[in-house]
Amino acid sequence: MLQTLPLVLFIVMAEVAIGAVSVLVFLDWRNEVKRGFLVSYALIYLVLAGLTYWLQQSFATPALLNTYPQLDKAWTGYQSLPLLLFFLLLIPYSFFLLLDKTAGVQDKATTTKDGEALPEAPRKKSAVRALRLASGVATVIAGLITLFVTAMIFRPLAAGSIGGFFTVAGFFAAAFALGGVLTAMWLGHWYLVTPALSERPLQFSTTLVLVAVAAQVIFFAIGGPSSTYANKAHTGAPAITAPATPVPSSQVKPANAPVVAPLSPDAISWIRVLVGYIMPLVLGGLAWKLIRDRSFQSATGMLYLVVVCSLAGEIMARGLFVGGL
Repeated sequence: MLQTLPLVLFIVMAEVAIGAVSVLVFLDWRNEVKRGFLVSYALIYLVLAGLTYWLQQSFATPALLNTYPQLDKAWTGYQSLPLLLFFLLLIPYSFFLLLDKTAGVQDKATTTKDGEALPEAPRKKSAVRALRLASGVATVIAGLITLFVTAMIFRPLAAGSIGGFFTVAGFFAAAFALGGVLTAMWLGHWYLVTPALSERPLQFSTTLVLVAVAAQVIFFAIGGPSSTYANKAHTGAPAITAPATPVPSSQVKPANAPVVAPLSPDAISWIRVLVGYIMPLVLGGLAWKLIRDRSFQSATGMLYLVVVCSLAGEIMARGLFVGGL
């Protein structure tokens, strides 16, 4: 299990980075958040994407992945390039965000002479804006291709063709659940300093998270608990027995006692359902209601809890999925 922990970390980091950048670019496209938010988190996600690529080069290279007999080796050689492009394309997107002073939602004029609120002026098209959005879309496409290739590499770990389909779809659902809630949580903080913002971008992000988590629940209900082929193949195997060694007379546990895990993979899988699916749905639903009521501080607190639960659930899920490699 310890040998696969770096692989689990890479998968979760890739899902978080690609999902978060995708949601950020879509929020940019909708022109509903402040330029400061877009610039700040584009730079943060750039660092996150760089760390993800470093993890891939350290723990998930084709040479390393090909040592696992259960993986699909036909896809291992196609993972590095789209992930590198995802990182590199995020650089010009962040640069164009810095250049474009009109990015994001603009402040509205207060009132007219008659006391009526003025609407936001129509946004002027510019070459910088076109380049920014083009680089953002290209970044998202490269990230989604990376997700697809990664999912295809691990697809054989699922049982049957139907299980393989839900494995691939599960990577995308997890990315938008993790990346979406991370962006939503940070966006909630932005409302504390700019409370006049529309609730639509935060509500959109939260809705996206709820839809992604609901999709994960459906995949789990149809495909069943997922674990590695190695774990399934060794179901019912005898417990590992520790070697006999002389022990002090004060030791309570016999030297030859079997070494067993405190929880079975099935038990951990159901804990993952509670932590990673049920709690995010309940807490996310409460956050969605609080956002509609414009109670942004309380909604942000709920989103904090969803981030923690979603990350914990996904780490457990990926640990079960690749733990037997």
